[in-house]
Amino acid sequence: MQPPSAAQTHAECLLFIEAFAKVTVNEIRATLGRPSAEVAAAETGVAPDWDSPELLTESGIALGSVDAAARQGTKYLHIEVAMNLCASQAVALLLAFTGLSEKQRRTLFPVLSSRQGDTRERTAEEVKRLNAWLEWVRQGDFDPSAFVTYQRGLGVHGRTQNLTGSIGATGAAIAFLDVIKQADSTALVSSEGSVPPPSVRSPQQIAGWWKANATTALKAILLRNGRALVFASSKDANIFMPLDGPYTDAADALRRFNEVRNDASRRRQKLHEFAVGEVKTATDLANLHERMGLASRETQTELRTDRFLMMSVLNREILEGGVQRRVMNNRDLTRFSHVFNLHHCWGWDGGRERHPDHWAYFVRQVREWCGL
Repeated sequence: MQPPSAAQTHAECLLFIEAFAKVTVNEIRATLGRPSAEVAAAETGVAPDWDSPELLTESGIALGSVDAAARQGTKYLHIEVAMNLCASQAVALLLAFTGLSEKQRRTLFPVLSSRQGDTRERTAEEVKRLNAWLEWVRQGDFDPSAFVTYQRGLGVHGRTQNLTGSIGATGAAIAFLDVIKQADSTALVSSEGSVPPPSVRSPQQIAGWWKANATTALKAILLRNGRALVFASSKDANIFMPLDGPYTDAADALRRFNEVRNDASRRRQKLHEFAVGEVKTATDLANLHERMGLASRETQTELRTDRFLMMSVLNREILEGGVQRRVMNNRDLTRFSHVFNLHHCWGWDGGRERHPDHWAYFVRQVREWCGL
């Protein structure tokens, strides 16, 4: 049974939710970008003549339509830009402003879509049709750059979920590693993947560190006593040792674990598992019971070892029952032998110090599972 200090205060819940929300919003901002500004930037080095009646006619642009947005390159495609292969990114973005699918763009504008250049006559023909299309799209003061934002946004939900899940798993890995290093500074002999330095601990810092260093999250570690921890498998955390010969390093432990991870019978023959666990970073307070139930079902085949849950938000209503009396005692959740508060154990904002009993509870279990 988790100690009472596993619960977060309302303020702590808000801090955790806000920290992960900032990671999500930053990822959305980076993904959506600023399409109009990107078009202008892509035309850097190209200086089309927006005052030449001949070139404007060749581009299908009326002289009276040339305003500041046109001169910035965000309203029309100029023939000189279309003919300059160095401005292919600007052409591609303006094609995306049409709202057409990629297949439709290739069909209607094959020359501009190829980015390989063609005769000036054929290029000018498509430039005129493209500008006429863009003029039609802008009817009613519609901003055609919204089409690019829409296309980029289609996959952003899945990416942000994957990102926050990976950051949460890294927070759990940091907690485990801190316990191991405090118990025995020589216990860790090998690792696969990267752990952020001590100065990088909050969700935003971890996300920024990954981008800046183009590195991968921690996947596995090997201890001197032969036990391994894997953080990249069908379960979020696994602590085990081999039954068929020692591991040479963390990469070997990860490889041999992955060979049997989906076969319970082979796993029992190849591994002795001390604990398996789920790390959940769900922050929707109305959906937490369902997320915890799902976590329990995901690990329900691991009946011969300790099974733990590290949950991002555990308030007193969840642990002790709120208005609806929905406490953590349904048949799914009681399958967990241990429940930890991810926020407290991660400790980037002093949670370990605010909840020393819960941190001590986590430390005892990790040392037992890791044989320290």
